[in-house]
This record gives sequence, C-alpha cells and structure tokens, in this order.
Amino acid sequence: MRTYLALPSLILCGVLFYMPTSGLSADEQLPSFTLPESQNQIIKISDVGLLPKTLEMKKEDGIVFFLNDSTDALITIDLDFGKSATHCSSENLEIGEDGVIRSVRPIAQKDFASACFHDAGTYPFTIYGLKQAPLGLKGAIIVK
Repeated sequence: MRTYLALPSLILCGVLFYMPTSGLSADEQLPSFTLPESQNQIIKISDVGLLPKTLEMKKEDGIVFFLNDSTDALITIDLDFGKSATHCSSENLEIGEDGVIRSVRPIAQKDFASACFHDAGTYPFTIYGLKQAPLGLKGAIIVK
C-alpha cells in the first residue's frame, strides 16, 4: 500500500523538524504556536456501499482518503470540485478543466486515493467499478 502525504503536511513537517536549536541564548525563546486540531477523514468503499455515504467535515480536517475496502473491485472516482480549488490530491487523481477530479488509473483493493478540501461547500462524488452498482455509487462531502 502506498502512502501519500499532502504538500501542506510535508511543509509543516519540514518546518517542525528544521527549527534550529543551537545558537540560542538562555534569554531567547523559540516562537510558540498552536497547531489546529485535525482529523483526516476516510470514506470506505466496500461491497455493501459507501461508509459513510455523506461525510461532513470541518475545513480544518483538510484531507479525505477514499479507501477501496471491497473484496474484488478495481474502483475509479469522479469528485466534483465545481468552481472550488484543490491544492493537493494523490498521484492517481487528476483534475480536469470542468472541475472534476478523476482517477487516472483504477484503485486496487486495500489501496486509496486522497484529496484536499480547502473551501466550504458540498462536493458530490461517484464511485465506479463495484459489481452491485454498475451505474456507480453516489455520495457527497460537505465541508463546513
């Protein structure tokens, strides 16, 4: 299984691990900051459907992982961003000029794709490839 990190996460990790510690006098202090609470979200695509079918999240949550948890399906995703921007997605997703992110290649069992959500709104998506849903399974991500 491949692991993909979103660009903002990589930048934050770089900042946290690169903070210099030598050369500070006893009177100097490193700047302090509080990281926002974040919980990346997961939508499981299983033989019984989408879990959850509608995902509600805060903008701070940021990333949604689409996990193929089916027993034998290669799935693809169409995720409609409309006029909203996305700044990150896994390498197996590509955004078209129409604002729809689509799978570049099928997502295998126990593998995943991910996308970032920076703007409030509703983002409908369709999952294709499950035998029990030949026309696709529809769901939505609601960012508040």
